[in-house]
Amino acid sequence: MNNTSIVPEIVRDIGEFKIQGLAIPYPEFVPRLYNLCLSLGFRRGYIMPSRAFCSDENQGFPIILLTKHFGTFPFNHGRVGGIIATDRHGPHAHHGEDSVIVQASHVGYDPKTGIYGTCERPKTEGNCLTPSCGKITHAIAPYLEQYQFAQKRIFLNKDDQGRCLITAKDSFIDFATKPVTDGLVLRLRDIAKINGDGRIVPVATHSTSHSYEVSDSFRERLDKDGYVWKGGAGQTMGELLTADLFYFREDLHETDESILLERNLIEFMPIIVTHKSPAMKAAKVNIQMEFARTVESIRRGTEYNGKNLLYIAGLNVDISTYETFPSTTYFVPWAAHIQLKDACPISGGMHPLEQDELFAKLMEQEMTNPDQTDLKEQIIRMIFSPRFDIRTPR
Repeated sequence: MNNTSIVPEIVRDIGEFKIQGLAIPYPEFVPRLYNLCLSLGFRRGYIMPSRAFCSDENQGFPIILLTKHFGTFPFNHGRVGGIIATDRHGPHAHHGEDSVIVQASHVGYDPKTGIYGTCERPKTEGNCLTPSCGKITHAIAPYLEQYQFAQKRIFLNKDDQGRCLITAKDSFIDFATKPVTDGLVLRLRDIAKINGDGRIVPVATHSTSHSYEVSDSFRERLDKDGYVWKGGAGQTMGELLTADLFYFREDLHETDESILLERNLIEFMPIIVTHKSPAMKAAKVNIQMEFARTVESIRRGTEYNGKNLLYIAGLNVDISTYETFPSTTYFVPWAAHIQLKDACPISGGMHPLEQDELFAKLMEQEMTNPDQTDLKEQIIRMIFSPRFDIRTPR
């Protein structure tokens, strides 16, 4: 009889973040966003935008478009990676009567290949392609390296007795007497046979690894995928080491404020490192975690009390120069939090918009904005404005 006294594990998951068909070019997204604010009762001339973008130069044009359509340079609400600085809610709220927050992590995209993760750096010599978000790439790199190492150090084989085995380095195995304290942990309970007394006992011990017989359910799982077990040393797990078969247990690597980014990602790192586009998957995860954290900070705080507020989160997709066209950015909405000051005092007028509903609301709005600022004219007026005498205070 198997041990049934295991405490059930409560799993947190992330939502389905769709991209295809939901990407809106920024020159179209921002006027629609402005008109959405007006449709909610926000007042012309009193809307203070704020952005929480990464600090990369390719996020500049979205910021310029926010300036153009809202008539003022947006407040800086973010840290690298698309993290919200929740301690800036107060200053942002004080700078306008109605408030808008746009938060986005970003990822590069090549429309010719359909590959995510890199973008051109036009201010460097040659055709320089680098990770589109260095901070996200830096945060996931140690975990990606550990995963790739494990793919080559965990083996499947069939022994002379016909038993199907898994052989793993000791550093991946969470022994009862010596659990893994730092690194990738193999979920042997979901792979190996469990004795009637609830133990997983090796069938062979090697100098730096152990071999275990796999369970019937795991063998059947591979059989359904057409896997053929090999004798002798067998073969490495490779892509068969899927996200549900391991997790990471270790201290976070980041030491500055960007530890918030790694903290958002660590729980979902297995699905990030096994994804065909780790950078894109990490950006999606971060947006969802940040949205939940920020909404909670708004609800628990008082900074936006008595104000209209629209907080919208999504993915910035950066596309490098294409043929004769300049680089551009698309926005893929994920979710929004709306707070209306004149709504029911009990609910506070607070409610969320999920991805499909938010996209539909945006697309209902006009693309034209008669209130937009002519930035060129404003700069010319600044040039010809009086030259003031800036004096030292007495």
